[in-house]
Amino acid sequence: MAQTAVIRVQGVWKRYGLPLLPAINRGWRQIKKKCGWPYWENDGLPWALQGVSFDVQPGETLGLIGRNGSGKSTMLKLLAGVTPPTHGHISIHGSMFPMIELNAGVHMELTGRENIRLLGSVVGLSRKQIQEKMGLIEAFCELGEWLDRPVRMYSSGMMVRLGFAVGVHVNAEILLMDEVLAVGDLSFHNKCMEHLEALRSRGRCTLFVSHNMHRVRRMCDRVLVLDKGRPIFLGDTEEGVALYEKQLSSVTGQSESNDQFDFLGISLQKVAFVGEDNRCVVCLVQGEDARLRISFRVTEPMGDVTLHVSLLESVEAVAVVFESIDLLGLAVGLHHFEILWRQLRLKAGGYAVRIGMSSGVMQQKGFRMNNALRFQVEGDTLYRGLYQPEMAFRQLAKGMDD
Repeated sequence: MAQTAVIRVQGVWKRYGLPLLPAINRGWRQIKKKCGWPYWENDGLPWALQGVSFDVQPGETLGLIGRNGSGKSTMLKLLAGVTPPTHGHISIHGSMFPMIELNAGVHMELTGRENIRLLGSVVGLSRKQIQEKMGLIEAFCELGEWLDRPVRMYSSGMMVRLGFAVGVHVNAEILLMDEVLAVGDLSFHNKCMEHLEALRSRGRCTLFVSHNMHRVRRMCDRVLVLDKGRPIFLGDTEEGVALYEKQLSSVTGQSESNDQFDFLGISLQKVAFVGEDNRCVVCLVQGEDARLRISFRVTEPMGDVTLHVSLLESVEAVAVVFESIDLLGLAVGLHHFEILWRQLRLKAGGYAVRIGMSSGVMQQKGFRMNNALRFQVEGDTLYRGLYQPEMAFRQLAKGMDD
């Protein structure tokens, strides 16, 4: 039996402004038209959303992505009941906690602990339920003695900790999140992500708005891409993110996350990890050797250059392994390189490979591709801290497909 959608949005349109104003403008245009006066068809009130429809199933995380002004936050406000749709219908099945603005409903003169009680009562928790969850919330936000101080003394990061801790412990079936993790430290980000993944495994539904594509890739089962209020894609996360980044590239000349630029006439032909049989692998095992093959095409002869290769933990694009290799000139043509890391000890999870090339005065801006390759590391060991693995480098006569 098919699951019932916890969120159903059907043909939603949203326009801000007084409802009477468009009718007045239409009447005024008719008068101008009959009198032969110049007039404009635009009634002065643009649509914030135009014909948006989607369903969200229990346990699903749907990402809303798009450029600024595309209607993402407006969609969350409609779902939260902050403002009604102009046309269309929205149905919600289950309790909801909107984390749109984490200081909404917070009394700045009350302490953090008092605000927990206030927010809990607003979402329908009894005094007993709030008291039962107080210890969990206090441990999660890690504010220590600050929890008993007035919120007006809090930094923006402390406000995020307080608001998020309350939001994920009120047992709401639906969470609405709008860039609430944009402020705060990396360890708390990762802690929040792990908790959200645990909630998802228990059937909780999340709508996630973010400009950080690494978080979107990690969190979202599907994405909805909006452009000027119109839905242009609904489906697979990777396809949606690729479309969004392509859209940004067409406007700015390069993607928002600087995924690629080239000022040296270099094109990256292929990047892959390979096994002992020279076949491509997408999953590495903790503590085993990792062999990365890279193929470049050079269109103009180059002098001495430096090849930069980084392995990035994909949650926040933090480089955990970084190599810089000096090359004594590159002739026109195809070049193949291999990097071998001995007993690569990385914690399990998703990673990305960043490739760069610098030369002469272009040391800062030569060639770079951030997400040249994505791969997984499997294993049960939790490695801590940073280290520089043993590395061997060589230039190959042939590439992977030769």
